[in-house]
Amino acid sequence: MCATAEDEIDATIAIDVTHTSDYPSVTKNKIGDIRIGGGPVIERGSGVHPAFAEMVGEVAAAEGIPHQFGAASGSTWTDADAVHRSRGGVATCLVSVPNRYMHSPNELVSLEDVDKTASLIAETCREVTSKTDFLAR
Repeated sequence: MCATAEDEIDATIAIDVTHTSDYPSVTKNKIGDIRIGGGPVIERGSGVHPAFAEMVGEVAAAEGIPHQFGAASGSTWTDADAVHRSRGGVATCLVSVPNRYMHSPNELVSLEDVDKTASLIAETCREVTSKTDFLAR
């Protein structure tokens, strides 16, 4: 949850891993072009607050953090699904680490992607204040 010293902001960044499409037998039609080494994945979709996802993308660009955008049609299959519906609605963004061979004995992530994901989340939380407007305009 992003918060300031003065006020708690009703916004959450969910963190998870997401499938990559950078190996044979995976079609990019379903998840897009998600690659190991491409940086954190900012998800877009019905379970993600559009203005919050846009803000995270702007922070990544401003900080020079390589990033990718993913598409989640319907459910994200992460904690973001429950969070964005709680308490009448919480501005929720999903930032994921690209993960090759998910749900196998040989999962693979890049430590650089992990570090960049942590940096993106930290920089985004620094941008959130009590005046942050999560309304899409």
